[in-house]
Amino acid sequence: MSEHPFASDFAVLSRHYSQLLHKYGDGPSAVQQRDRTTQEGRMAILAQVGELSNAKVLDFGCGTGHLLTWLKGMNFEGEYVGIDICSDMVKAALNKFPSVRFEARDLLSHGLTEDFDFVLINGVFNNRIQNNYGFMTQALLSLWPHVRRAIAFNALSTYVDYVDDGLCYLQPERVFAFCKEELSPSVVLRHDYALKSGIVPFEFTVYVYASEQKPRKALRSVD
Repeated sequence: MSEHPFASDFAVLSRHYSQLLHKYGDGPSAVQQRDRTTQEGRMAILAQVGELSNAKVLDFGCGTGHLLTWLKGMNFEGEYVGIDICSDMVKAALNKFPSVRFEARDLLSHGLTEDFDFVLINGVFNNRIQNNYGFMTQALLSLWPHVRRAIAFNALSTYVDYVDDGLCYLQPERVFAFCKEELSPSVVLRHDYALKSGIVPFEFTVYVYASEQKPRKALRSVD
């Protein structure tokens, strides 16, 4: 497959996360999570997409396997696969879980060769690159044919009271419309949770469920 438009962005992100790993070690800061509590809070929201305990799960953007650690604490007995663009992250994950399949893989260049019950995506769309919306949509379109039951992902919302220039904030309505019109008619948008008390909910999570019905375009003019 030919090189895609995000190759240079991926190279920068890979170096960035490699540097974070060497600076902070295998902890939440290595994957730009504020602390373990908020990191696991996001995982818990993603996991509400469905019954994962015996499912085949793909962790897209797996880092060092923090999601697998959390899942094991929730009595996960299914099959887990993690992929990430940062080879140093994958090596660190394999050091912790030598019997688990972790791969350094560029999804947009190499695609997937197998199907999964669930795909979970935590924080992958947060770093600002040249075309964040384009990357998100291309990633979801590449993953979706390999999803048997559902995909769950999160993103930073445009409904915020603080903006970091290095991060990307996506319009929840636009993301919902894309999923509804291009992936499946069965979509849930979660913008109801705050990971810490007393703050504005500054992120959202989307669940997209496999359906026998085809997605369809919305009416563009409604009285």
